[in-house]
Amino acid sequence: MSRKFCPKCGKTAEKFYENLCKDCFLSKISFSKLIPDRIVIKRCKSCNRTFSDNRAASVENALESILSNLLIQPEIKKAIYRIEDKKVHINLNLKIADLEKTEEKISNLIIKKITCRACSMRSIGYYQSILQVRAPENLLGKISKEIEERINILSQYDNLAFISRYEEVANGFDVYIGSKRSALEIAKNLKNKLKANIKISRKLSGSIRGKKVYKDTILVSIGG
Repeated sequence: MSRKFCPKCGKTAEKFYENLCKDCFLSKISFSKLIPDRIVIKRCKSCNRTFSDNRAASVENALESILSNLLIQPEIKKAIYRIEDKKVHINLNLKIADLEKTEEKISNLIIKKITCRACSMRSIGYYQSILQVRAPENLLGKISKEIEERINILSQYDNLAFISRYEEVANGFDVYIGSKRSALEIAKNLKNKLKANIKISRKLSGSIRGKKVYKDTILVSIGG
Protein backbone atom coordinates (compact mmCIF):
# COMPACT_ATOMS: atom_id res chain seq x y z
CA MET A 1 0.00 0.00 0.00
CA SER A 2 1.38 3.39 -0.98
CA ARG A 3 2.19 5.83 1.77
CA LYS A 4 1.35 9.51 1.51
CA PHE A 5 2.46 12.60 3.35
CA CYS A 6 0.15 14.42 5.74
CA PRO A 7 -0.23 18.00 4.45
CA LYS A 8 -0.29 19.35 8.01
CA CYS A 9 2.59 17.63 9.81
CA GLY A 10 4.48 16.05 6.92
CA LYS A 11 4.47 12.55 8.38
CA THR A 12 3.75 9.57 6.17
CA ALA A 13 0.66 7.44 6.75
CA GLU A 14 -1.19 4.64 5.04
CA LYS A 15 -4.65 5.88 5.98
CA PHE A 16 -5.99 9.42 5.97
CA TYR A 17 -9.04 11.00 7.55
CA GLU A 18 -10.35 14.06 5.76
CA ASN A 19 -6.92 14.29 4.06
CA LEU A 20 -5.09 14.25 7.39
CA CYS A 21 -3.12 11.60 9.23
CA LYS A 22 -4.67 10.00 12.28
CA ASP A 23 -2.91 12.24 14.81
CA CYS A 24 -3.66 15.51 13.02
CA PHE A 25 -7.26 14.50 12.41
CA LEU A 26 -7.83 13.65 16.06
CA SER A 27 -6.07 16.82 17.22
CA LYS A 28 -8.67 19.01 15.56
CA ILE A 29 -11.59 17.16 17.13
CA SER A 30 -12.56 18.19 20.63
CA PHE A 31 -15.78 17.84 22.54
CA SER A 32 -14.44 18.99 25.90
CA LYS A 33 -15.07 22.57 24.77
CA LEU A 34 -18.78 21.81 25.09
CA ILE A 35 -18.31 21.66 28.85
CA PRO A 36 -18.28 25.10 30.53
CA ASP A 37 -15.40 26.18 32.74
CA ARG A 38 -17.91 26.73 35.55
CA ILE A 39 -20.64 24.22 36.35
CA VAL A 40 -23.32 25.84 38.50
CA ILE A 41 -25.62 23.82 40.74
CA LYS A 42 -28.37 25.50 42.73
CA ARG A 43 -28.77 24.80 46.44
CA CYS A 44 -31.51 26.22 48.65
CA LYS A 45 -30.12 28.16 51.60
CA SER A 46 -33.20 27.28 53.67
CA CYS A 47 -33.74 23.53 53.16
CA ASN A 48 -30.21 22.76 51.83
CA ARG A 49 -31.56 20.72 48.92
CA THR A 50 -29.84 20.84 45.55
CA PHE A 51 -31.83 21.17 42.34
CA SER A 52 -31.68 20.01 38.74
CA ASP A 53 -34.23 21.30 36.22
CA ASN A 54 -36.18 22.78 39.15
CA ARG A 55 -36.45 19.38 40.85
CA ALA A 56 -34.72 18.31 44.03
CA ALA A 57 -31.73 16.09 43.27
CA SER A 58 -28.40 15.05 44.71
CA VAL A 59 -25.29 16.89 43.53
CA GLU A 60 -24.33 13.78 41.57
CA ASN A 61 -27.71 13.52 39.83
CA ALA A 62 -27.68 17.24 39.08
CA LEU A 63 -24.24 16.90 37.49
CA GLU A 64 -25.31 13.89 35.45
CA SER A 65 -28.32 15.81 34.18
CA ILE A 66 -26.18 18.81 33.17
CA LEU A 67 -23.58 16.65 31.43
CA SER A 68 -26.15 14.49 29.64
CA ASN A 69 -27.70 17.64 28.17
CA LEU A 70 -24.32 18.96 27.05
CA LEU A 71 -22.80 15.75 25.75
CA ILE A 72 -25.38 14.38 23.33
CA GLN A 73 -23.07 13.90 20.33
CA PRO A 74 -22.94 10.30 19.04
CA GLU A 75 -19.12 10.41 18.99
CA ILE A 76 -19.10 10.59 22.81
CA LYS A 77 -19.34 6.99 23.92
CA LYS A 78 -18.76 7.49 27.62
CA ALA A 79 -18.40 10.32 30.12
CA ILE A 80 -16.95 9.74 33.57
CA TYR A 81 -16.58 12.39 36.25
CA ARG A 82 -15.38 12.82 39.80
CA ILE A 83 -15.67 15.72 42.24
CA GLU A 84 -12.53 16.80 44.06
CA ASP A 85 -11.73 20.06 45.87
CA LYS A 86 -14.71 21.93 44.38
CA LYS A 87 -13.71 20.87 40.89
CA VAL A 88 -15.32 18.43 38.47
CA HIS A 89 -12.86 16.21 36.61
CA ILE A 90 -14.53 14.90 33.44
CA ASN A 91 -13.13 12.23 31.12
CA LEU A 92 -14.66 11.70 27.69
CA ASN A 93 -14.18 8.57 25.62
CA LEU A 94 -14.67 9.36 21.92
CA LYS A 95 -15.01 7.18 18.86
CA ILE A 96 -14.77 8.73 15.38
CA ALA A 97 -14.83 6.30 12.47
CA ASP A 98 -12.38 3.57 13.52
CA LEU A 99 -10.42 5.90 15.83
CA GLU A 100 -10.66 6.43 19.58
CA LYS A 101 -9.66 9.40 21.69
CA THR A 102 -9.81 10.37 25.37
CA GLU A 103 -10.26 13.95 26.54
CA GLU A 104 -10.22 15.49 29.99
CA LYS A 105 -11.83 18.70 31.20
CA ILE A 106 -11.63 20.22 34.66
CA SER A 107 -14.43 22.63 35.54
CA ASN A 108 -15.02 24.66 38.67
CA LEU A 109 -18.03 23.49 40.66
CA ILE A 110 -20.08 26.47 41.80
CA ILE A 111 -22.84 25.99 44.38
CA LYS A 112 -25.27 28.88 43.91
CA LYS A 113 -27.35 29.71 46.96
CA ILE A 114 -31.03 30.30 46.24
CA THR A 115 -34.38 30.18 47.97
CA CYS A 116 -36.27 27.35 46.33
CA ARG A 117 -39.89 27.69 45.31
CA ALA A 118 -41.10 25.41 48.10
CA CYS A 119 -39.35 27.40 50.84
CA SER A 120 -40.49 30.68 49.33
CA MET A 121 -44.12 29.52 49.19
CA ARG A 122 -43.95 27.95 52.63
CA SER A 123 -42.60 31.17 54.13
CA ILE A 124 -45.77 33.03 53.09
CA GLY A 125 -48.05 30.28 54.41
CA TYR A 126 -49.14 29.01 51.00
CA TYR A 127 -51.30 25.89 50.86
CA GLN A 128 -53.65 24.10 48.48
CA SER A 129 -55.13 21.58 50.90
CA ILE A 130 -55.96 21.23 54.57
CA LEU A 131 -55.56 17.70 55.88
CA GLN A 132 -57.85 17.38 58.90
CA VAL A 133 -56.87 14.35 60.97
CA ARG A 134 -59.33 13.15 63.59
CA ALA A 135 -58.28 10.09 65.56
CA PRO A 136 -57.84 8.69 69.08
CA GLU A 137 -55.12 10.44 71.05
CA ASN A 138 -52.88 7.36 71.18
CA LEU A 139 -52.64 7.35 67.35
CA LEU A 140 -51.99 11.04 66.74
CA GLY A 141 -48.22 10.91 67.23
CA LYS A 142 -47.89 7.94 64.88
CA ILE A 143 -50.05 9.63 62.23
CA SER A 144 -48.14 12.91 62.49
CA LYS A 145 -44.83 11.09 62.01
CA GLU A 146 -46.26 9.17 59.05
CA ILE A 147 -47.34 12.43 57.38
CA GLU A 148 -43.90 14.00 57.87
CA GLU A 149 -42.18 10.94 56.39
CA ARG A 150 -44.49 10.93 53.37
CA ILE A 151 -43.90 14.67 52.83
CA ASN A 152 -40.13 14.06 52.83
CA ILE A 153 -40.53 11.41 50.14
CA LEU A 154 -43.05 13.31 48.02
CA SER A 155 -41.00 16.53 48.12
CA GLN A 156 -38.40 14.82 45.93
CA TYR A 157 -40.94 14.78 43.09
CA ASP A 158 -43.39 17.55 44.02
CA ASN A 159 -41.93 20.98 44.80
CA LEU A 160 -45.11 21.98 46.63
CA ALA A 161 -45.07 18.97 48.94
CA PHE A 162 -44.46 20.88 52.17
CA ILE A 163 -46.26 21.71 55.40
CA SER A 164 -46.88 25.43 55.82
CA ARG A 165 -48.87 25.23 59.06
CA TYR A 166 -49.74 22.70 61.77
CA GLU A 167 -52.59 23.27 64.21
CA GLU A 168 -53.70 21.08 67.09
CA VAL A 169 -57.47 20.89 67.54
CA ALA A 170 -59.90 18.80 69.55
CA ASN A 171 -59.53 15.09 68.67
CA GLY A 172 -56.69 15.67 66.23
CA PHE A 173 -54.81 18.23 64.18
CA ASP A 174 -54.95 20.17 60.90
CA VAL A 175 -52.03 20.14 58.46
CA TYR A 176 -51.82 22.80 55.75
CA ILE A 177 -50.09 21.27 52.72
CA GLY A 178 -48.77 23.12 49.67
CA SER A 179 -49.78 20.47 47.12
CA LYS A 180 -53.25 19.04 46.50
CA ARG A 181 -51.79 16.00 44.83
CA SER A 182 -49.50 15.18 47.73
CA ALA A 183 -52.20 15.84 50.32
CA LEU A 184 -54.53 13.43 48.56
CA GLU A 185 -51.79 10.81 48.29
CA ILE A 186 -51.10 11.10 52.02
CA ALA A 187 -54.81 10.73 52.79
CA LYS A 188 -55.03 7.60 50.62
CA ASN A 189 -51.96 6.19 52.34
CA LEU A 190 -53.59 6.70 55.76
CA LYS A 191 -56.76 5.08 54.46
CA ASN A 192 -54.86 1.99 53.34
CA LYS A 193 -52.69 1.72 56.45
CA LEU A 194 -55.15 2.68 59.18
CA LYS A 195 -58.53 2.05 57.51
CA ALA A 196 -59.35 5.74 57.70
CA ASN A 197 -62.49 7.30 56.27
CA ILE A 198 -61.89 10.17 53.85
CA LYS A 199 -64.18 13.06 52.97
CA ILE A 200 -63.13 15.78 50.53
CA SER A 201 -64.69 19.22 50.17
CA ARG A 202 -63.62 22.13 47.98
CA LYS A 203 -63.91 25.86 48.42
CA LEU A 204 -63.35 28.61 45.88
CA SER A 205 -60.34 30.67 46.96
CA GLY A 206 -59.97 33.02 44.00
CA SER A 207 -58.90 33.02 40.39
CA ILE A 208 -55.66 33.13 38.42
CA ARG A 209 -55.77 34.51 34.86
CA GLY A 210 -59.51 34.04 34.80
CA LYS A 211 -59.38 30.44 36.00
CA LYS A 212 -61.10 29.56 39.27
CA VAL A 213 -58.83 28.22 41.99
CA TYR A 214 -60.13 25.89 44.68
CA LYS A 215 -58.63 24.75 47.96
CA ASP A 216 -59.37 21.28 49.29
CA THR A 217 -60.22 20.21 52.80
CA ILE A 218 -59.59 16.51 53.31
CA LEU A 219 -61.10 15.02 56.46
CA VAL A 220 -59.33 11.85 57.57
CA SER A 221 -61.28 10.10 60.33
CA ILE A 222 -59.86 7.12 62.17
CA GLY A 223 -61.89 5.20 64.72
CA GLY A 224 -60.63 3.90 68.05
